[in-house]
Amino acid sequence: FRLAAAEQEQMRQSLASLMRLLLENIRLLTPEEGWLRGQVEGLLATMQTPLRLRNLDEMERRLREVIQHQEIAHRQSLEARDEMKHLLTTFITSLARINDHSSEFQKEIEQCVDEVKGVKSVDELEPLLCHVIDATRKMSEDASQAHTQLTMMQEKVVATERALVQLYEELDHASMLARHDPLTETLNRKGLEEALGREIARCRRQESPLSLALLDIDDFKRINDRLGHDTGDKALVHLANVARQCMRPSDVLARYGGEEFVILMPDTPIENGIEVMVRLQRELTKAFFLSGNERILITFSAGVTPVRFEENGSEAINRADRAMYLAKRAGKNRVVGG
Repeated sequence: FRLAAAEQEQMRQSLASLMRLLLENIRLLTPEEGWLRGQVEGLLATMQTPLRLRNLDEMERRLREVIQHQEIAHRQSLEARDEMKHLLTTFITSLARINDHSSEFQKEIEQCVDEVKGVKSVDELEPLLCHVIDATRKMSEDASQAHTQLTMMQEKVVATERALVQLYEELDHASMLARHDPLTETLNRKGLEEALGREIARCRRQESPLSLALLDIDDFKRINDRLGHDTGDKALVHLANVARQCMRPSDVLARYGGEEFVILMPDTPIENGIEVMVRLQRELTKAFFLSGNERILITFSAGVTPVRFEENGSEAINRADRAMYLAKRAGKNRVVGG
């Protein structure tokens, strides 16, 4: 049984490794901005964390939602294209008919001019005048009909474009969810990478400070071992919820992996960033996490560092990670600047 279980685990790890390689290949072959790329990166982020059935089920639900939006967008795009082709064909046919009528109208007018030259009495002018009026009225009706069709086409194009824009916005939103951690509803590592790149660029333009904090829950393995992984997942959600209450709207929260989180704090020097983390620690002591009837105090060790404009995000994260490790060695439940 042990040998069979070990073989099954090796097969699972091999299949997961092959899936990661396949997803990496797809990601490299897809456009820089695309729904498929966002979904692939979301899958990669899910597979970087320990595989759990709940996370996989949530990721499957989100992907199905994105696929459903894509099917609707694709179908409506094809329907809009076919309808526009039909309207344009009809309009071109109308223009051709108007052109034919215009040629006939010109010939009739020229014929009337020739007949007018041969008129010898006023009575002979009346039928010619009626003929000119009828031809002119018919030409005017054709032009009015063409104008009405053109107006309808313009209105249809505007309405279709508005509907497609709304649908694409919904699709972008659904695809964006693939870049979030399904358990804590925070950004995943890929989402953090993009947010960090944007914040660095913005702070560079505005020459404003940017602080980054990396926090790690203390003794998280003990919670999992003693109370089970389901309780450990709920503890992660609890930490994320309390963190959101302490954050500003401009701050960014991301699950970096396992029990590690990263918080980006724009327009914040390192001293204020440390104060924010200390305040979050105090809030966690007030907001106990309940497992059944048992109160569990969740603490974390954190490293806070300023993000330099000339560096990339990974360098700042590594520096914050080293500071967090020093906080662990100093006794845990501490915040260290780095």
